[in-house]
Amino acid sequence: MAYTLVLPFHSDLTSIGETVRRAREEGGPVHGVREVVLAHNGRPLSPEAQAKVDALVAPRDGKKPEVRFADTTDKGIGAGYKLGIREAREPFVILSADDLPFGWSDVIAFERAGRPDFAIGSKAHPESKLVGVTKMRRASSLTFLTLRRLLLGAATPGDSQGSFILRTSVAQALAPELVYDHYLCSLELATLHLERGGRVVEVPIVVDHNPHQSSVSVVSDGWRMAKELVELRQRIRRRRVRSS
Repeated sequence: MAYTLVLPFHSDLTSIGETVRRAREEGGPVHGVREVVLAHNGRPLSPEAQAKVDALVAPRDGKKPEVRFADTTDKGIGAGYKLGIREAREPFVILSADDLPFGWSDVIAFERAGRPDFAIGSKAHPESKLVGVTKMRRASSLTFLTLRRLLLGAATPGDSQGSFILRTSVAQALAPELVYDHYLCSLELATLHLERGGRVVEVPIVVDHNPHQSSVSVVSDGWRMAKELVELRQRIRRRRVRSS
């Protein structure tokens, strides 16, 4: 099975070079990754940074995947995901991060699950193996989950911030309805899929290393998150009214 691997990034190039190397050496020959989209989002890169990224671009070479650069002036991981979804040309798309925090464990678990149309490499899965998760992070994740279930229902995924692996046709059908450019884009994608009658399968992951620290502040972003969850619920309700 062939995958498009989407790696959203803004200005930090700390990890993306090593991730591209892994995708070329491991992702293609072993896991079926046939193309990598470097989904830059936000302010244009400096000439020096752009040169470094351009050096990562490569054609397909045997089983090594093609590496392509794409960019949008919209800033945020959600903007990168939307860009990657539009660019994807393989049957399935992997929405990951520039440091590939779960290695290939999410793809392996996805294959074992029978390649569902929509899967999440989920830290909430009981078989997931996590390291370096602080008590504060666990508490904030539980609070976020409780709020999501209150506003969006019990079917909302246990982890909406993991990697996403979707059938590309499903992702591209949902993309026009996506509003958020930041981290809530992932939950929005899953919520819209569920609302259309789809199923979200959470699969176990292994944290491959200590990923980048989250830029989300529990205090400063909490109110905005709650407000946008209410807005998302209202959008879903309006959609139901229109379709009834």
